[in-house]
Amino acid sequence: MANNPQLIFLNDIKPRKTACRIQVKIIHTWRHFMKDVGESLELILCDANGTKIHASCNKTYISEVGKHVRVGVWRNIDRFSVSAAGGAYRSTDHKYRLAFNGNTKITESTYRDDSMFLNLVDFKSIESGLLNPNFLIDVIGQVQDLGDLETIGCNGGKQRQKLEFSLVDICGQRLACCLWGKFAENLHTASQETEGMVICLLRFAKIGQYRGEFQISNSYDASQMFVNPEIPEADEFKQRAIGDSQALTLAESEENKLELQMKRDKRMHYPQRNLRELFEETEEKVCRVVATIYDIDTDWGWYYFGCLGCNNKKVFPHSKTVKKINGKETVTHIWWCEACRSKVTSVSPRFKIHLLVKDDTGETQFLLLDSIATGVVPASAKTLLNGSWDELEDDDPFPEEITNLVGQTFMFGVYIQKDNASGGCYKVGKVWKDLRMLMTSEISESYSAPAQASEEPLLIENQSDDIVSTPSSKRKEVNKEAPELHSTSKKQCTKAIKSEKIRKDKSASS
Repeated sequence: MANNPQLIFLNDIKPRKTACRIQVKIIHTWRHFMKDVGESLELILCDANGTKIHASCNKTYISEVGKHVRVGVWRNIDRFSVSAAGGAYRSTDHKYRLAFNGNTKITESTYRDDSMFLNLVDFKSIESGLLNPNFLIDVIGQVQDLGDLETIGCNGGKQRQKLEFSLVDICGQRLACCLWGKFAENLHTASQETEGMVICLLRFAKIGQYRGEFQISNSYDASQMFVNPEIPEADEFKQRAIGDSQALTLAESEENKLELQMKRDKRMHYPQRNLRELFEETEEKVCRVVATIYDIDTDWGWYYFGCLGCNNKKVFPHSKTVKKINGKETVTHIWWCEACRSKVTSVSPRFKIHLLVKDDTGETQFLLLDSIATGVVPASAKTLLNGSWDELEDDDPFPEEITNLVGQTFMFGVYIQKDNASGGCYKVGKVWKDLRMLMTSEISESYSAPAQASEEPLLIENQSDDIVSTPSSKRKEVNKEAPELHSTSKKQCTKAIKSEKIRKDKSASS
């Protein structure tokens, strides 16, 4: 092996060349985990010509390599292996990729260049559909049509933040975007804290399609996001805003925002029904129903306890233990978890609210479970309980945060299940609080729109996104959140409510 490796550019790398050196800037690093492989350190490197290449290092060498690859620095790298690049969502278009090992040598380089080495893609190229979606891209634009920060349930009970918006380029071309996780949270926070124009640079973003519309999103941690970056490309937007009174502006019409929000909400494509039509449905499906809450069924309580260890929805009171610690009695409540098949102490209160609803055509009962009720009730179940673990008594009033729902009108995403053949209680998978959506969507002729509609838009998602989109195949998952009756508990509240029951003959006559 040569003592002085030959310095080459990234375009000249070949698998057969081992005695060579590359001089590169560390553009991006992130940790990646695969179930069968374990953790790895992923890197994107760039040479002085702007050529980029993907590199990786397995968990054995992460500690040693990680000390030398801070983002933004230039490094000389010797002794690495080269293999063919492939797969989806590739961070570079280089035909090879690098792997660092215990023999790899990384030293400081004297070369300096502060460029970000962007490869910005124009929006028209994306909309044309000619770009290869297997390659990640760089885009920059002004943030518009910023939606609400939504919490979406994922597999395994985990939740992720989601944010939909549009990017508008310097020519006024609009591009749909959807960010997840920390990217969604960071952009939402930055937009709230920034006065005036918000410019967003997304690096190594992936191209996708949603309902026939091209959409950009982050590719997990492989992507990078910069808000209002200090670069010439971002300055162009600011200069145009100063020099042109007709330049890009955040002042979008409410109608356009609402239309875009409806287009992106896949649940708005479910059929809309009034209650009479809901009773007549015989197939399992999801429908949208606009109804007013006229009462709350207090027989069922308003919450239950779920196991935090396995996220199971059914835990049962088992016993209590009392211990004296520093002269004070400490009570520990013990529960039985069916999924864990053991006694547990780590549980959390969750909503389970039975709403009595009506429209011009009938009355019925809707069930709001925790993930849905959390977006409608202005306080969490834990906050409303205030540490109480006692069982709810017949004369205990409901919290006014819940009883205040009476008289309000919402649009509900309702599951029609086999046990709803004769009416019964319908489970709710989503709630729309902004009834302007109703006024601009297809409305049943037999329904009279409510006189008062909420001005504040709010979308409340089911914890499991798959449940609503494929109700027939996920039917059993909906029932997991419903506990047994005796897992409700007690809370001192401030406002009582009288409950009226829905009789079966009344539902049948509707």
